[in-house]
Amino acid sequence: MEINRWENEGGALRKPKTSAQGGVEKARKATTLRRILVPIDFSPESLKTLRFAKLLATRFGARLHLMHVVSPPVTSPARPVMIPPAFSEEAIAARAWQRMKELLAELSLSARSNPCTVRSGAPVAEINEAARKIDADLIAIATRGYTGLKRAFLGSTTERVVREAPCPVLVVREKEHQSTRKGARKGRTALQFRKILVPVDFSECSRLGLDYALGFAHEFRARLVLFHSVVVHAYVLGDEYTARAVPDLIATQQDYAQDEMEKLLRSVSRKGREVESEIAFGSPVEQINDYVAKEDIDLIITSTHGRSGLRRVFIGSTAEHVVRYATCPVLVVPNLPASKKTSKARR
Repeated sequence: MEINRWENEGGALRKPKTSAQGGVEKARKATTLRRILVPIDFSPESLKTLRFAKLLATRFGARLHLMHVVSPPVTSPARPVMIPPAFSEEAIAARAWQRMKELLAELSLSARSNPCTVRSGAPVAEINEAARKIDADLIAIATRGYTGLKRAFLGSTTERVVREAPCPVLVVREKEHQSTRKGARKGRTALQFRKILVPVDFSECSRLGLDYALGFAHEFRARLVLFHSVVVHAYVLGDEYTARAVPDLIATQQDYAQDEMEKLLRSVSRKGREVESEIAFGSPVEQINDYVAKEDIDLIITSTHGRSGLRRVFIGSTAEHVVRYATCPVLVVPNLPASKKTSKARR
């Protein structure tokens, strides 16, 4: 089935002509944001995300690209739709585009400088294809939409976008503890990143997240916190003999973590950034969330996976659960295969 797309051009709604996208990608730093894609479903959460993305775009001088995905009606030869839909896809697309244009006016944003797109199809595929088409530097997306389920994704759309996106993804949520903090009463905005937490497992993948975080910390003059949690896997506890060696195993892991952390601290300090570290023991997700609430962390920056090396698989699901349960915004940096990076650079 052909997927329809509608875009605005010169204030008019039209289907764009299909053409090959060429050009050589310019080398840019991790924190050079020029194009931010913001999927909108008009839920309160996505509207908050749009306002957050506007602040980010203003800070970096970036353009916002708003998009809405219209899901086509599901039909099958066995059970064809007998009653035609009340509105055609074109009418729904036109209404969605009009609502996005109203949002731009409400936020005092130019429709020419901040394009709107309406697509029809599967949301995850359309969002990621749009990100590739505009060469987005960042996707800003809400944690959930109309479902209203706390800490649940919008039909897993956000979760899958994070896993499959061709660029970093910022999962926006309000800090649940911010209203009770002294800084919030002084008018502190969500975009004032003062403290950024970076989970590390000392793999090359987690260093990718650290490199990106260094750029963000420089832009916002933020303090970095390198966080590692020592975990003893359950299988070493099941054997009578190996269980006796658990204290030694824990001590060995802690010594290793301390040595690796000191190397990272020296490396980051040489780059002129304020940095501190925290080594915890136990479930990484629980330890991270406890630390975020206790230390008033403004942002978590993490890479998509660590030691497993499996494509699109998170660090033992740690990053996935951090995105799902964190009480502050989370920025996820994809660890793209080398072949994809090379092909993108050659376009």
